[in-house]
Amino acid sequence: MTRNLPAQITAPLPAPTPQLAKSLSPQELSAHRQTIASEVKIVMAAYFDPSESDEVKAGLLAWFCDELQDWTHEQVVWALRSWNRENPRRRPTPGDIVALLKKARGEKIARERAAAVQPDDHAGMSREDHQRVSAEMSDKLAAFIRPMPKVAE
Repeated sequence: MTRNLPAQITAPLPAPTPQLAKSLSPQELSAHRQTIASEVKIVMAAYFDPSESDEVKAGLLAWFCDELQDWTHEQVVWALRSWNRENPRRRPTPGDIVALLKKARGEKIARERAAAVQPDDHAGMSREDHQRVSAEMSDKLAAFIRPMPKVAE
């Protein structure tokens, strides 16, 4: 996939994290964090630890919210469920979920960039010029290529 990308990408690359929180009002950010906390609670229930205190659970939710607030609700749900499908016995950290999100975002951007690049098969030549030059080069190369002598068995 990368061989079709130009050697130098002139368009600026987007941030690895979408920065959603910067565009939200304080009330919207609070509501967004609550929806993230709700989703995290649901997924973390699969990794129930009875010895965890309420204080630790609250701190863990706050940590997840801090790390995931820049991602949309749909992206967070996708990443949490993907983690659970791939790692049903291993409890995620916020870093695990962010790594999944960044990887998916990077792959999406790479696909979009590759699709936007239209490879120039003839390096600025018209199709007719390309065919003419190819024929000339074939003729010149034919002069250098000599048939191998047959070997008697």
